[in-house]
Amino acid sequence: MSVLPVIVNPAARGGRGAPPRESLERAAAAEGTSVEWWETTAPGHATELAAKAARDRYPILAAWGGDGTYNEAARGLRDTETALLLLPGGTTSVLVYELGVPRRPDEALRAQLRGERRAMSLARTDRDQLFLLMLSAGPDSLILERLRPGLKLHGGKFGIGVQAVVEFARARLPRFSVHIDGSRRNASWCIVGNSRCYAGPYPGTPGADPFAEGLEAVVLTRHGRRAVIPFFFAIPSGRHLTMRGVERLPAHEVALVGAEDVPYQLDGDPAGHLPVTARATAETLWVLVPHGSSRAG
Repeated sequence: MSVLPVIVNPAARGGRGAPPRESLERAAAAEGTSVEWWETTAPGHATELAAKAARDRYPILAAWGGDGTYNEAARGLRDTETALLLLPGGTTSVLVYELGVPRRPDEALRAQLRGERRAMSLARTDRDQLFLLMLSAGPDSLILERLRPGLKLHGGKFGIGVQAVVEFARARLPRFSVHIDGSRRNASWCIVGNSRCYAGPYPGTPGADPFAEGLEAVVLTRHGRRAVIPFFFAIPSGRHLTMRGVERLPAHEVALVGAEDVPYQLDGDPAGHLPVTARATAETLWVLVPHGSSRAG
């Protein structure tokens, strides 16, 4: 029987979402696999555990948590032969939507073990920060940076929504410039996608392909609440791409330049302040994609 190590982030969903260990062990056993539970103890520990799994030549490493946990695991697995299996345990787990993985953990485990391996392209910033999904600067990064820990811990998506109302009511929203292929644009929001999905199953950057090298930038060049609030609410339907002042551009490198108090986020977590440059790379991460998913080869 093969062994499947599972990284567990006990802080996922603010510590409110422990993995259903018994059902996952039963699902794994039905596929001829036994489970080992590897619990993280601090930020960055998932990267160390993932690197250990790669060194020890495990063919698959599972991660229970959200996109932050998947990002940490990817740092340890990049350019190795160990594939990442996603178990949705975070507030949103956007990468699960991107790869067409079922939301129920035991179904997710079965579907990926029966699925196929694909090499996902990765992106980085000029600060050597890796991202799988996207880099974004705008009201969303302000919301995440200013989100009070208690509101995130107990409120989940509702807490983020409350903070969004607060930020949209503020008088000052971000302004910065976006530089792509030698051209410059003034912007109030920029999403640089390595994948299609944003904040859930929503097509924030639908032209981005995580299995091809390259990025897609969606830039809102208009400013003020009358521009950013409709843009925010149009993302779930994809109508944000047709709004006035919105540009959609393929790119390999996108530089965001602005005041040092403008934050940016990576894969749904605050990551720093401008300026920052996002770049497509030749680095890859093996992932498991369920058969029948739109991301199956």
